[in-house]
Amino acid sequence: MAIFKPTYMINNTFELNPEKLKLMGITHILSDLDNTLIPWDSPDITPELKRWVSELEKYHIELVIVSNNNYTRVHKAVASLNVKIIARAKKPLPFAIRNFVSMSSVSKNRVLFLGDQLMTDIIAGNLAGVKTVLVKPLTDTDMKKTRVNRFFERPILKLIQSIYKTTWKDKI
Repeated sequence: MAIFKPTYMINNTFELNPEKLKLMGITHILSDLDNTLIPWDSPDITPELKRWVSELEKYHIELVIVSNNNYTRVHKAVASLNVKIIARAKKPLPFAIRNFVSMSSVSKNRVLFLGDQLMTDIIAGNLAGVKTVLVKPLTDTDMKKTRVNRFFERPILKLIQSIYKTTWKDKI
């Protein structure tokens, strides 16, 4: 069950405090895009996301988008942000994360992987050996393929919360 256990569980991505993350030694956030940073059915970034990215930059924390979507889709969504993109990441496989960590020469303990799905994001981050943060999805709806994952992850999440006594936090 440890493969499904996130390091942290918070209600909202934008409650990750860059100052606290910096104090924790975090220098890189690798993040899923859909329903983690922007709603899956919206091509637009929000003022809240812009503000958060600006705060990350202030604390010299690099944000990298790691998505299973194609490059064109991801780039179009985040073109106005100063972020790197890893598209077609094939999560839950950890290779895209491991390659980034290796090529960037960053220590795994300085990387946080952020996502809204246990079955893709948290497994990928855990297999890559980095800290993981599970966030609640930004919307109540999902793409068809994601609905299948949600069906299976609900009981797994309940089991993990029971075994590890983890709870949702308002912020980090």
